[in-house]
Amino acid sequence: MSKPILRIHRPEVSSHDNGGTMSELEQMWREQELDRLSGTADSKTVSVPLGKVVPLLLDAAENQRTWLDDFSEELLEMNADLYEILVAYQQMKCRSAA
Repeated sequence: MSKPILRIHRPEVSSHDNGGTMSELEQMWREQELDRLSGTADSKTVSVPLGKVVPLLLDAAENQRTWLDDFSEELLEMNADLYEILVAYQQMKCRSAA
């Protein structure tokens, strides 16, 4: 059984010229994006295996990608056991640095 893959995409928009007006799908996508940017849209969540996310975040941090700063205040939900391990690891690092 294959593992899920993280895919981010925007809805397909008609490529033909329609007289300068937006298609209904493009208009809907823009309205949703404006709602999201203004904070009036419902937040969307997705479940992704940690093993898929960590390498991407590490690469973004190593390459100083500015988009990473845009999400620095985002709240993440995680398993309580993972959180406890992360806190213990953080404390261990602080003690070893002292």
